[in-house]
Amino acid sequence: MTGSSDALAVLRAARDTSAGSAELAAAVRSWATAAHFSPARLGVLDPLRPLPGARVLHLGCGSGALVRALAEAGAVVTGCEPDPDLAEAARERCRDLPGVTVGGDEVLGGTWDVVLADGVDPRLPDLLAPRGLAVLLVANRMGLGQLIGAPAAPGAVTPGELAAALDAAGLTARRVVQAYPDVVLPRVLLDESLLARPDAAELVDKLVRHPLQGSAAGVDPLVSTREPHRLAVAAGAGPAVAPGSVVFAARDAAVLAERVHDGLAWLTANPRLPHWRRARRLDRDLVLRTTRGSGGAAGWLRQRVTDVEPLVPGRGLDALVLAALREHDLERAAALLAVWREHCLDGARELSDAHQRHPFLPGRAGVAVLPADRLDVHPGNLVVDADGVVRRVDDEWLAGTGVDAELVLLRALLEFAREVVGNAAEHPWRARTVHGVLTELCALSGVGQALRARWEELLSAEAQLQEAVHGRTAALIAAELAASARVEPPEPLWRVPGGVEELRADRARRHAADEALTERERELAAAREQLAELADRVALAEHGLTSANAALDTMDDRLALAFAEIADAVAEAGAAWESAARAAAETERAEASAAALAARLDRTAQRLAALESSRLVRQAHRALWPAARVARGVRDLALGRPGEESDGVLRRIGARSALAGSVLAAGRYRAAAARAREQHLHFDVPLPAGPVATGRGTVVELTGWVVHADVGVRALSFTLGGVEVAATYGLSRPDVAAALRADGVRAPEGSGFHARLPVPPGDGELPLTMVVELTDGTALRRDLDPVVVRTRPAARRLTGHWPGSGPKVAVCLALYEPDVKFLAAQLDSIRAQSHTNWFCLLVDDGSAPEVLDEVAGLIAGDPRFALVRTGENVGFYANFGRAFELAPADADAIAPADQDDVWYEDKLESLLAALADPAVQLVYADMRLIDEHDSVVEESFWASRVNQRDDLESLLLLNTVTGAASLMRADLVADKVLPLPPGTPSAFHDQWMAATAMLNGRIAFLDRPLHAYRQHSSNVSGRQDDRLDRDLPSGLALLKLARGGPVPPRLAAELDAVADFELRRLAQFARVLLLRNEVDPATRALLERLSQVEDSIRALVPTVARAARDGGRFTAGAERRLLAAALRRRALRGERLRIPPLVRPL
Repeated sequence: MTGSSDALAVLRAARDTSAGSAELAAAVRSWATAAHFSPARLGVLDPLRPLPGARVLHLGCGSGALVRALAEAGAVVTGCEPDPDLAEAARERCRDLPGVTVGGDEVLGGTWDVVLADGVDPRLPDLLAPRGLAVLLVANRMGLGQLIGAPAAPGAVTPGELAAALDAAGLTARRVVQAYPDVVLPRVLLDESLLARPDAAELVDKLVRHPLQGSAAGVDPLVSTREPHRLAVAAGAGPAVAPGSVVFAARDAAVLAERVHDGLAWLTANPRLPHWRRARRLDRDLVLRTTRGSGGAAGWLRQRVTDVEPLVPGRGLDALVLAALREHDLERAAALLAVWREHCLDGARELSDAHQRHPFLPGRAGVAVLPADRLDVHPGNLVVDADGVVRRVDDEWLAGTGVDAELVLLRALLEFAREVVGNAAEHPWRARTVHGVLTELCALSGVGQALRARWEELLSAEAQLQEAVHGRTAALIAAELAASARVEPPEPLWRVPGGVEELRADRARRHAADEALTERERELAAAREQLAELADRVALAEHGLTSANAALDTMDDRLALAFAEIADAVAEAGAAWESAARAAAETERAEASAAALAARLDRTAQRLAALESSRLVRQAHRALWPAARVARGVRDLALGRPGEESDGVLRRIGARSALAGSVLAAGRYRAAAARAREQHLHFDVPLPAGPVATGRGTVVELTGWVVHADVGVRALSFTLGGVEVAATYGLSRPDVAAALRADGVRAPEGSGFHARLPVPPGDGELPLTMVVELTDGTALRRDLDPVVVRTRPAARRLTGHWPGSGPKVAVCLALYEPDVKFLAAQLDSIRAQSHTNWFCLLVDDGSAPEVLDEVAGLIAGDPRFALVRTGENVGFYANFGRAFELAPADADAIAPADQDDVWYEDKLESLLAALADPAVQLVYADMRLIDEHDSVVEESFWASRVNQRDDLESLLLLNTVTGAASLMRADLVADKVLPLPPGTPSAFHDQWMAATAMLNGRIAFLDRPLHAYRQHSSNVSGRQDDRLDRDLPSGLALLKLARGGPVPPRLAAELDAVADFELRRLAQFARVLLLRNEVDPATRALLERLSQVEDSIRALVPTVARAARDGGRFTAGAERRLLAAALRRRALRGERLRIPPLVRPL
């Protein structure tokens, strides 16, 4: 047995440590843990008569399973175990039994009435009382499993060696009971005298069926063992090939009669829940007697236990069907299965309301109802006697008031198919999986259509039955049944072309290959000597290279200083550009003002000239003082100044005066000009289509265009909820320019704008206003539709199905047109997680309906999965956000998942262990890269890139935290990550998650692959290792770019995309981080600066200067690419804002 420390931990945590503890039985996860905790372990004690008061010693007692059982039977038990951990586990198993002693060799003083041991211990003669009984658990070194290639268990001996050892110990009186499939977890015990009967072959095949099924050694059969075992028993070789033996030995035969039942066989209690367990003994009169179990009941399921039942003579129908399949006689197999079906359907009735509904009687219309005791109609439960009469045996289970005929027939054939595949039974079909063999059996039996229609229903019903009998969760059982039905077992020997001869030829070829390998190794040794000589030469070359590198480092330092000077020059140029822009704006305003004043002076001069020759002026010369007042009034009127003198002039000259008409006309001209300004404004401002979810705060991104037909646009601003934000104006919109110019509007190319408006948390409507400032100083205001906001998104979270214990992990898998083969592998890897308390939601991004139907088929019947069909394609960034918003509210952690990766079984368990540190907000691991053929491309995702998780600025420039390899606290996702910022086409959800986690705690990294990351031609996104600043201009060429120098078309398109998407993403992420998180002053200053990178080149200069010092090793040159894009945008802005000249019609 193994796993002593694990066994001790389970026992310490258990409330019930009794021999038949259901709590401990539920802890069985492997053959090793079954040896510690399975109730089947106790079957070796069934032949013993009660031992009240007997002194019993168990040599090598392990974790104390048998010690506990013997003590509960009334014996005074001593356990001897040399392993300290196992000894402590045995003491813990018997902690509430005062009559038990467990220790090492120090407990071996004295003699005992019964000594239990694994094999023949040389100390037996000294430890056994004169009338003592030895109970020896012995593995057969030449047993059936070993004959087909399985390794022998430690301490195994042949029957001859066993007899010699017992003779040497003086134990001449003995009974040998053969154990199937072994002495660790026996199902059946057969007294050796049964194997000597004339009908032994029939009895053994009927009682044992598959001799190695359920072996603790996990035998992988190359051939079917049932028929060879039957033939061996018929030939008298049964004892020689038995897997193991329980030997009862003493010095006196009377002791055997006193201590051991005189039975022929024992059918031991299997690992069911305690109230279902049943053990039976076959006595020499061939009558089965129940020795343990009185029948149980739970809900719809009942158990019928018969105290005494004669053994029905004949062969099991399953053996006859197997023989027909082995001989490829499908006609005979079909005839036998027809007999089986006819016998099972005897007594069928129509469904009625009186029938109790349960998993095996769901009430399907048109399907017959069989009696309640037909729940288990396995072909082996029908026995055919020598006259061909068929009789049912072992009708132990009863379900409600009846069972669904189709479901119980399918259940029986499913169990039979599992035996056929699991025991490598030969058959004529190409199918190798359980489901494939079941399909063929159903076709022979006439229930093929029922299998196709009711497969998922069958799995669900069987899982609920197993849950009632064994206590395990139905969902897990259903998942295991579904998965195991599709697994292809190892190739049995009878399928290998050429059989043993071919295997021998393979071994010969391997021997030749080994010899060739030895020769190659000798050649390799010679090559290594040459390599050592070359290494000396390389060392000399490396010395010269080191010197060259030192000189190169000096040049790198000088280059870094030069680049820093260039960065300073760029900063100064940026300041100069900003100053020049302000001066140009002032000049434009001054020129517009001067032009307006000149026009007014011209009009005034014309009016004054007209007045000089008027009769009014001649009359004014006759009256000086009134004329002076009139002149001042006229001047004020001409200049538009209100006052007493101008009012007096108007009163004196009347409404019909030409001067008054001119002044009033000027006012009308100004009003008409203002109306023209208002009417000639063209714009398009797309607003959010629905309510904006804010969370702790977010931004609304407005992107559109504004054009005035007559005057240029100088500036643009928006006010949302009382907060004014200046927009970035002058973005390239050639589409708008072309469309408006076709309508006669002189639109510049740079009519586009972008505005980022902060939105605080809250629910309601926020008023939105746009103000457009023209180059002549006119400000035009537009009230736009309000923006509707709410704190949380409208999507309702899913309800999780949590099948296990421990932290609840919501696996968020984003789907888009998946390759179903790859997706199936990913889902299987999630099902295989050692941490079982997870729920997986698959959120689709607008895949084709037929693809989604295939996806639904992959998860049908498994409540741990939920498929969300959205019907709307929003891109992978927004789709992951949608998945996070739908994750169950009671989840403890969120695990993003790609649709085509493969998780390793300890992924969730390992990541959750790192989250045990409360400071860790997100943990991610390395990944192994594979291609579409599952071939490993690289052992590590970080083989050619630097991994970092500590610097926020570098992370925002270039993400290094891979979402598919990560696990994040669910409360942080709900509070700070959601809703995701609006994003851009270059935004990644995992970059946003990592930045949020870094501001709220620590990011941990596990330096080993926990899943395989698949790279193939259909990836939506993938890894990129190249530097991002490759082929970018530097030094003086960068300054030429800033002055609008020519750029190759490919590079120009790339830089335009970076300016439109990457600069915006960086500024957007920085702004939302500020809105949602409380940060220290230094981090706030960093985020404030990064939030301005769209409009200020100066904001990028510290980032570029920093990268010049460290070579951009964490960012792959991303900052230089951003700087080049910003410089190009600034250089082109003036040209894009220029209004094209008026083209007069011919």
